[in-house]
Amino acid sequence: MAQEVGNGWTEGVHQNDIERCLKVYLSHFDAHSGFRMQYRLRRHDGKYRWVDDTGIPRFAHDGTFLGYIGSCVDVHEHRDTQTELRRRLLEIAELNRQAEAAGVAASIAHEINQPLAAMVANAGAGLRWLSAKDPKLDEVREVLNCIISDGHRAHQIIDSINALFKKEHRTETPLSLNEIIRDVLALVETELHSHHIAAQTTFDNTLPQVSADRVQLQQAILILIRNAIEAMNAVADDSRVLHLKTELKDPKTIMITVQDSGRGIAAKNIKRIFDRFFSTKPQGMGMGLSICRSIIEAHNGRLWAEAGVHQGSIFRISLPIA
Repeated sequence: MAQEVGNGWTEGVHQNDIERCLKVYLSHFDAHSGFRMQYRLRRHDGKYRWVDDTGIPRFAHDGTFLGYIGSCVDVHEHRDTQTELRRRLLEIAELNRQAEAAGVAASIAHEINQPLAAMVANAGAGLRWLSAKDPKLDEVREVLNCIISDGHRAHQIIDSINALFKKEHRTETPLSLNEIIRDVLALVETELHSHHIAAQTTFDNTLPQVSADRVQLQQAILILIRNAIEAMNAVADDSRVLHLKTELKDPKTIMITVQDSGRGIAAKNIKRIFDRFFSTKPQGMGMGLSICRSIIEAHNGRLWAEAGVHQGSIFRISLPIA
């Protein structure tokens, strides 16, 4: 104890910590205020241990400063645990970053698959028409224009998804939801016919506009419609109905409903279907609905799923009015 009183305690402080300790101690001593600090202190066996040092000022009845009552608590194991915890958290953060990067890559691959497939199909058709004994140049010209259009669309999708995941500024403009849905239905018209699906719409033509990124919102609705098309593959042709509806939910919100007549979603999967990489389809990547919800939430909206009254599934989107 004789070695520790006065400033003797400073002789046992680690050389890398002494300057900081003295600065804290002297500044508080001059102000007669309490202090707390951590540093490495040499133990009787020569080993340095981290301690938590607390100093409480002591005063006489007349207010005269008498010095400090101090205590040191050995926190060496605690600091080691905290260091290991920080290391593990950094590892987890790096794994999450890698998973997010993989998610972005998977999202882009998932969404540009359709326009790329259309480009390949159109290119094949164009080659067949050129190889014919009497080349059909008008048809070739038409499919080349379709290829150009699909190429531009793939480029827009990539830019849109990158902006979504990077949280970049979106190109938001006042838009008509009815018009957007009509545009998407025009894109999937061939698919609807080939799958023998009757598309029904119930639009409120008095709806105000929403402020949104056109490409991203079209993409979200396109995902829901294509999911509905796939969901109805398992039911009879004459019972396949896709119903899209827009309505004013309240004075500040518009609702879009996408309903199919498929087999529906199992109750246990209702909440999981929006999780990334979760899919009920054998070949599904589990990215579509996750992207869809991200787009809607980025527009301050909400997306959820319900079971149909008799059959099928219902997806609802609520968006704020511009």
